[in-house]
Amino acid sequence: MTHLARLLVCTAAVGILPVSAGAQDAIEMIITNELSRSHWTADQMEQYADAIDEASGGRIDAKVFHSSTLYSDQEAIGALGTGAVHMVWPVSVRLETIAPEAGILTLPFVLDDETMAKPGAPSAVGNFLTNYMDPVGIGVLGVARTADLFFLTKEAPVETMDDLQNRKIRATGGRVMLNLLDEFGASAISMSATEMGPAMSQGAIDGILTSSGGWEMVGTSTAPYGSLVSGLNLVVYAILVDQAWLDGLPDDLGTVVEDATKAFVDENWASAKDLDRTTLEKVIDAGGMFSQVDPEARDAFVEAAETVRQDWSQDYPEAWSEFQSVLEPYR
Repeated sequence: MTHLARLLVCTAAVGILPVSAGAQDAIEMIITNELSRSHWTADQMEQYADAIDEASGGRIDAKVFHSSTLYSDQEAIGALGTGAVHMVWPVSVRLETIAPEAGILTLPFVLDDETMAKPGAPSAVGNFLTNYMDPVGIGVLGVARTADLFFLTKEAPVETMDDLQNRKIRATGGRVMLNLLDEFGASAISMSATEMGPAMSQGAIDGILTSSGGWEMVGTSTAPYGSLVSGLNLVVYAILVDQAWLDGLPDDLGTVVEDATKAFVDENWASAKDLDRTTLEKVIDAGGMFSQVDPEARDAFVEAAETVRQDWSQDYPEAWSEFQSVLEPYR
């Protein structure tokens, strides 16, 4: 059964069945992202859009615009509420500029596959984020797995935290991630994914904190070594929606969008993990040398990361406590 078929089965199971579009004009639903069409997430977004089209009986016409052809993710977040875009799936780090409490998802060793793969957990995290995004008219219908982050380097693998000392390491940005790299002794540099390959080739940076998809983009000739600190950071997309647009849909269509999204995020975790692993294996087959930091060396990373987590929980104690309560039923 395809991912789309499973979504439709899950949607039907909760009572949202396709209905005739009749003479009604279809309601346009614009979804945008900045990922290349070749990235596996782009296919998942297309399947999600197809599921909404089918479940609504054609009354919603969901269209996905990839590769920043309409907006970058940051621009799309700003455009929610204007009517130009209705949904965007940025990595959660993008939310920190709106609600710093969202930085909890970027904290090291906070999210894990065992917890988040349980049905209901991704939607529960979405509800948590909505509490902080609602003041600007944005709803969060759930989170979807992206990838484990690891270090890319050119000269040698990262084997201990000492290997990062005074090294210029690229990250996607966000205060939490930059603080974490600083705590590891690196010089953190915020940089977009499209810039990181050329920057490393030219010697402007010494390493990159990214995913298997990022490694595939950079290439093994530029960055032959990939080094994982197990459990360090699991990146997620936040599925953001224009809340006023969603609330303005006929009740049955609003339910279609909500239930199709819940079905997607519950189904997504295992499949996204497999696709992430497949991409990593593809890069290894192309010559990439991948390794994990050994347990003794990992302890130093964990200790440094705990400092970042403690500082954050002291700055945002209510968000920290609420988030633990949200995930407790799934642990």
